[in-house]
Amino acid sequence: MSHVRNQLRDWLAANLVGSPQAGSRVEQRRSLPLAKDLRPTFLFEVSNETSTDIDMDGHQQRVIGVRVTACVKDDSSDGEDTLDAMALFVEGVLSDDPTLGGIAQDYAYQATEFNFTGNAERTLCTAALTFAVTVFTARADPETAL
Repeated sequence: MSHVRNQLRDWLAANLVGSPQAGSRVEQRRSLPLAKDLRPTFLFEVSNETSTDIDMDGHQQRVIGVRVTACVKDDSSDGEDTLDAMALFVEGVLSDDPTLGGIAQDYAYQATEFNFTGNAERTLCTAALTFAVTVFTARADPETAL
């Protein structure tokens, strides 16, 4: 088996595929050189984890940060509409399976940050959705979600 963070990355890679906008363009990366002719794409990362012991038996509550960024190159207002449609897809994927394949106890949507950068030939539009994913494990077994 693998660490619960790795299991989350695998679940995201499998389940973020299929939006009408991004299709199979789903990448697990913190940074990515984006192509000149970039088509709508999802980038995701699993980062920032905090852990709290919840009992004397070594059970832990882990809160893991998940960030999914929708990326679009577009110089019109359609770029924002595409970002919103992609964000709607992401939120739907998570709400359809709030345990993220049985890994998580639950998740919480935290924020969406928009960015529009126009210093290239086309404007890069991004919407980064942040979620806090709660996972319970045993201290001695971070591979198994409880």
